Amino acid sequence: MGITCLVRWKNATGMRDFTYIAEHVTKTLHGRNGGPWSLTMKMYREAGAVQRQGKDGKVMYQVALGQQPGQLYCMIDGGVVIEAEKEMESILSRLKNIWQLRQSITIEGTSFDIDDFTLRVANILVGSTYKGLLLEIDYHPCFVPHNANDLFREFVESILPPSAQLSCDYDYSYEKVGLSNQEFTSAHTGYQYMMLFKKDGLL
Repeated sequence: MGITCLVRWKNATGMRDFTYIAEHVTKTLHGRNGGPWSLTMKMYREAGAVQRQGKDGKVMYQVALGQQPGQLYCMIDGGVVIEAEKEMESILSRLKNIWQLRQSITIEGTSFDIDDFTLRVANILVGSTYKGLLLEIDYHPCFVPHNANDLFREFVESILPPSAQLSCDYDYSYEKVGLSNQEFTSAHTGYQYMMLFKKDGLL
């Protein structure tokens, strides 16, 4: 699997910039189209007594990655990231008195294979509002978090124009949420999504 880096191109302009990246990757960097990919982000809010007291209650983020079918990654209020089976969604739907679904976003895009990298690109739509371009970058030869930060920066600079306004983080505190600082997993990617969407107010 390797390690992953997420970037949001905040001031991208929709399909024009999506096409710009696709053409640059395939024509200049000789990348190959790897086909479609998708992910779903959901936000649940705690229901019941806490809310009735005038408080918002706890928030749970949930990520389903297209490249990991059958798995979900969840985090409540910045706590430990847990991995669960897909069936958890149907369980939550029956626990509406505990958790209420407040927002759900499905993002669909295209993946590209470029030497040791896989680049996944998609437009972000929250409802009907455009929120920029999402880039998910996998670097396959490395398995240790934080060991390829400079390489990710160089890669991002090679595919995006200098005018691009970016939202990204290269140094996550994985141990705070129960994840390893020695071996990267899909749960690390899920955590990056939760933090990006939370920080940028996308959910």
